[in-house]
Amino acid sequence: DEITAALEDSMVTMATITSSRFVAGIRAEVEKLEGQLRLFGEVLDQWLECQKNWMYLESIFSASDIQRQLPHESKAFYTVDKAFRDIMRRTRDRPNAMMAGTTPGWLETFIKCNEMLERVHKNLEDYLETKRMAFPRFYFLSNDELLEILSQTKNCQAVQPHMPKCFDGIRRLDFGD
Repeated sequence: DEITAALEDSMVTMATITSSRFVAGIRAEVEKLEGQLRLFGEVLDQWLECQKNWMYLESIFSASDIQRQLPHESKAFYTVDKAFRDIMRRTRDRPNAMMAGTTPGWLETFIKCNEMLERVHKNLEDYLETKRMAFPRFYFLSNDELLEILSQTKNCQAVQPHMPKCFDGIRRLDFGD
């Protein structure tokens, strides 16, 4: 939020400078800086979108059962994961927002990563829909609750907290010893 506010303030300042009658001598520099600020804004938007989607999907694809059930999506996610972690490592090593936001190739990388994460998310939702069609009572569960069950297929106790939502009047199941 601080970076976004600073960017907006800088854009307003640049617009004020550009409209000044005294800008003639430094117009080229001002236009270059304006271009850098626009690029920084685009990169920041893509970066935040990528980070939000990565954070959601990272917890899902860290489960080995989900990786096994969705191998193509898992591979695509880990391709993005590698690129995202590399950018984060490079940013940590050189923590300058303007330099990071105008690094050549990062806008394209984030756009590509966001496209891949969008496809992974859509395929994940399609997968959940097939599970719901196979067992309609799963429609009573949110995506996160269903993923919790599917990510622990070897643990039959994982369904216990969700039983009341799936079956009226059933609080828990006894699986024996």
